[in-house]
Amino acid sequence: MPAATLFFGITETTNLKSSLLLILISCYVTCVAQEQLYVTPTGVEFATGSSWSQGLNLDAALKIAAPGSQLWLMEGTYVPNSKMGRKSSFILPAGVEVYGGFKGTETSLAERQLSTYSVLSGEIGQPESTADNVYTVVTMKSDGQNITVFDGLHVTAGNSRNFKEGLTTGNAGGGLYIMASGKALSSHMISNCIFEDNTAHNGGGVLVDSGRPSFVNCVFKNNKADFNGGAVYNKGIASLASPIFRDCTFEENSSNSGAGMTNNGFNGEASPLILDCDFINNISLMNGAAIYNIFDDNGKAQTVIEGCSFVGNDSILGDDVSDSGVSKKATASTKSSGGGNLRPTTVRATAL
Repeated sequence: MPAATLFFGITETTNLKSSLLLILISCYVTCVAQEQLYVTPTGVEFATGSSWSQGLNLDAALKIAAPGSQLWLMEGTYVPNSKMGRKSSFILPAGVEVYGGFKGTETSLAERQLSTYSVLSGEIGQPESTADNVYTVVTMKSDGQNITVFDGLHVTAGNSRNFKEGLTTGNAGGGLYIMASGKALSSHMISNCIFEDNTAHNGGGVLVDSGRPSFVNCVFKNNKADFNGGAVYNKGIASLASPIFRDCTFEENSSNSGAGMTNNGFNGEASPLILDCDFINNISLMNGAAIYNIFDDNGKAQTVIEGCSFVGNDSILGDDVSDSGVSKKATASTKSSGGGNLRPTTVRATAL
């Protein structure tokens, strides 16, 4: 006897229950992916997260968040769970959307005031010392497909200095570490954020481990690196790390070289696009008061700079923007392309 057609092309067979189950699972996954979670500084692990009065703590919210989930953070200060000691970090799954700066009464994103921030701090130990702070405050995972949104956060007090060589979460990216995603490139969106008072061996404020993330209207202030990239280190070693920075401010950051930004394209490429940004009072002990490019004959670091201002930056060697000088051929190519030149040709007049 032929099977009867029921609905949507599903027939009355022994596979009916399986088909219905697949539909229910698909709907559940879609609903979870669009979940909105409320997070408060006093939130608890077992709250529902369905309203401000049922606010979760941030660690708990991140554990249940899926790609597409929106996390709304009430203003205040959040610190990672200290169970893992200095290795503790707020770990963001790829594809989540984290919005900070809510007063705790809003019912839509449009009601949020952009001048208000939620503070993510690495201060888990004694307040008078940074030696016991977490290595990296925020760790952003990447899968090459899902875009993470990070908006309205003030990231501070990370101290990624374990006195070991390398560019990992133990010695780089004190404020934010954007992880690599393998062959596919990430394109996360970081906007309206402040990265301040973070330290590391490299990349005091932020380390980008490959990918093309965008930073829009962000402030990088008073971040320090022992070696390179006081504010930002773009790691394109044997890969590609070419973020976009638009309307950002790099102020009073310090390092050995590249106090504002270091771009390492050794055997790879690190060619960020820097648009309408201000570099103010950054200090490098050696090269590149604002920006330092590192490359060899098998890689490149062609920084494209448009509409930026450079004021009060200082270093012993080089100018505001300096190259490593490892490859004369690559340096000549960089100059001829108009990017990464030793003296930026386009300067935006800015009232300071």
